Amino acid sequence: MPGYSFPRLPLSAYIPGRNTRGQEGDYLSRPRFLAISEFGPRAHIYHEGGRYEVTKVAVGVTPDGSLETRTIKHCPNCGYLHPVEPGDILERCQSCGHTLGPALTNMFQMRNVTVRRRDRITSDEEERLRMGYELRTALHFADRDGGGVRSAEIKTPEGELWGHLQYGMAATLWRINLGWRRRAPGSPPGFCLDTQKGAWERRPTDSEDGESEGLGDGDDPQKERLRQVIPYVEDRRNVLVLTPAKPLDRAAMATLQSALRSAMLINFQLEDSELAAEALPDLDHRNRLLFYESAEGGAGVLRQLIDDAASWPAVLRQALTLCHYDPDTGRDHLHAEGTAEKCVAACYGCLLNYGNQIDHAIIDRRIIADLLLMLSRSRIDASPVLPARSEHLDSLKRLAGSDLERRWLDWLDKGGGRLPDKGQVLLEVFRTKPDFLYTGMGGSGSPAAIYIDGPPHDFPERQARDAAVTDALEDAGYDVVRFHHEADWDAIRDAYPGIFGERI
Repeated sequence: MPGYSFPRLPLSAYIPGRNTRGQEGDYLSRPRFLAISEFGPRAHIYHEGGRYEVTKVAVGVTPDGSLETRTIKHCPNCGYLHPVEPGDILERCQSCGHTLGPALTNMFQMRNVTVRRRDRITSDEEERLRMGYELRTALHFADRDGGGVRSAEIKTPEGELWGHLQYGMAATLWRINLGWRRRAPGSPPGFCLDTQKGAWERRPTDSEDGESEGLGDGDDPQKERLRQVIPYVEDRRNVLVLTPAKPLDRAAMATLQSALRSAMLINFQLEDSELAAEALPDLDHRNRLLFYESAEGGAGVLRQLIDDAASWPAVLRQALTLCHYDPDTGRDHLHAEGTAEKCVAACYGCLLNYGNQIDHAIIDRRIIADLLLMLSRSRIDASPVLPARSEHLDSLKRLAGSDLERRWLDWLDKGGGRLPDKGQVLLEVFRTKPDFLYTGMGGSGSPAAIYIDGPPHDFPERQARDAAVTDALEDAGYDVVRFHHEADWDAIRDAYPGIFGERI
């Protein structure tokens, strides 16, 4: 039903009651992406004046009784996730073509956890907690016969390619916990798990002094049930990935990430919790920027940056204004409106906030001012599928059944309209084959059948048959648009902005 969604369950930590006071146990819940760190192995939780340590996790098992784990390959260049099944041979990334490294065979999905009360912790533990976990985010687009991903090229005012945008509906995101940041060099990623008890052991990666230890001696009875695993959580979100054609340095990517996210929040009137941004594949190698709608059900705004030609420049102009620059001339106002204190690199009135504290030392509005001004004047060449717009246009032309249909495609492309998703698709139930089809992922949300009617459609018998097909499709929820060969195509397009896109 419109306006309703079924939220994914959060992860919970069971906190036992204090027997001396007759208290019952309590449950503390966190969203999955937050729980992977707050409820991570040996993490400390402060609750109602008490200090607790995460010691156990619920363990899933396969039908044969073994620990349930998965195998993946994570692209070191773009952060794309590749699930690996038995027999799969993956050597190159499906997203960027980069060579993939060894597979991670011990991925363990985090579930609810149990804690025990700790009255005291050592200075080593305090230092380890301060450093925190090494977390990575991985992305995998939904496989929907090409219908789950849209792409676009960002062209400069001179027509040169600056970068790429990819929008994925209900893409899978993994948040992976590779272990403590303060762990011995050469230590394997992850944590040691007792697969029978579900207890996090202190060997080998989370020992008190940070030194790596073995999984036990040959006479150790626990050896067979100890296993090194890498915890992760997964969820599905609407995502937008920005990839510059030429790499930007670390400071520029961090600043651009903060500026674009803040501008999107303002432009689309979102709450801070509704949109998140991260660098891919990690903070040290910022090759891509990932934006995802973190609210349950999604806010439906990231798709507009590809489908609505006016949204991209509007966000970039907002980013310039946010960075204290005039969006028309690029002149530096030097401070936020209504304040007298000058902003040199960044301030809490523009790009700095609680969520990007780790990047405060490198965020500098000045290094992206010219870039934002250029991008505010750039154009988006969108494609309804993953291949580039030019490639998709060529594919549609090959499928076209007449020169009139190819001329219609050229007209639509020249005017910056949204290209159809497919061509010459047979709708067997209705006994018709539209010339082009919009699947409904973007725009109005309803599928749209497009007919380019040449002179044969001028005969009365054919017109009567066309009218019957139109009525049947519309009754089934399709939008039907017919472009007569002598009609004003511009006027027809303007009547259906939800299908073909708004004019800039």
